[in-house]
Amino acid sequence: YGVEMTRTCFIIGNGPSFLRAPMDYPEDVQTFGMNYAGFQPDYYVCIDSDVIVKSADKIKPLVVGAKVAFLSGLHFGANDLYDCANVRLVDKDTQSFKAETFMSGFTAAYVALKMAYYMGYTEVHLYGIDHSLDWAHYRKDYPAGASDRARRMGVMEWHYQLAANVYASAGRRIINHSNPSKLDAIFAR
Repeated sequence: YGVEMTRTCFIIGNGPSFLRAPMDYPEDVQTFGMNYAGFQPDYYVCIDSDVIVKSADKIKPLVVGAKVAFLSGLHFGANDLYDCANVRLVDKDTQSFKAETFMSGFTAAYVALKMAYYMGYTEVHLYGIDHSLDWAHYRKDYPAGASDRARRMGVMEWHYQLAANVYASAGRRIINHSNPSKLDAIFAR
């Protein structure tokens, strides 16, 4: 009949709006979680050097428990995380997102958007992607962010816009449920 079914996923970051993410979602909705995720996601993404190299023991349960764990190819072999059968390496894109400046866009949420796109998700809902200079997280013990945040945030915004463009050109949607930010000019609410 030519009608494509909507495939929905949630990309849930670690910002304060993580606490508003619905955790009683329908069974057919899959989740992506990142770094120090506060739940066991269906798909796990980590491209942060400090997290992969210095906190491998903390994130290993998230890696092992995921259907697929997308880890930065830059650190391949750094530890036994890369020995897990469900690990897929992420490197610079050469396909739909080939215009990217950095493989990571300086945020795991961008990588999750790429992976969701390639996995065929047609509707992505963002929670906990709280784009702010204070980089607050949903829990107080979450490790601090990087320096030069304003510049890094500009790079993130450029990559988020690239993702929005790629999704729109394919007739797909990204819906932002995170706290209000500059991302409101990029993604629908």
